[in-house]
Amino acid sequence: MLTHSEQNILEDICRNSKTAILDIHTILGKVYDDELALDLNRQAARYSRMQEKAVDRLLEKGVMPQPIGILERTKRWAAIQAETALNVSTPHVADMMLRANEERVERMHHTVEENPVTDNATCELAEEFLDFEEENLHILKTYL
Repeated sequence: MLTHSEQNILEDICRNSKTAILDIHTILGKVYDDELALDLNRQAARYSRMQEKAVDRLLEKGVMPQPIGILERTKRWAAIQAETALNVSTPHVADMMLRANEERVERMHHTVEENPVTDNATCELAEEFLDFEEENLHILKTYL
């Protein structure tokens, strides 16, 4: 049985992973630094694996994760296009991704604090997600 708290955490991991992948794929075409592009591709692959783990846990319990709506996807795409219209420098792109990562970390911390969980697998996945986000923050800071 999946508790409401566990479901909230798993859905947040799914949502955060999906938005990260969407952001990375949107911005990759504007990245001219090969090392940053490689790091972003690695991050996208790892987000995909994290999302799969969370989705698998939800589906095991009969819960269908919510997709990102077309309005949210369009809004994120437009925001990235606007922010990179005049500046696609490596430090600027890294700063954009850094801010997005920080927002995801804050949301995830808030979700974990608001939803106490007793299931070890969900706790481990949330910790893995947060550790991965912290690792991404350190990597992106090297490009500033």
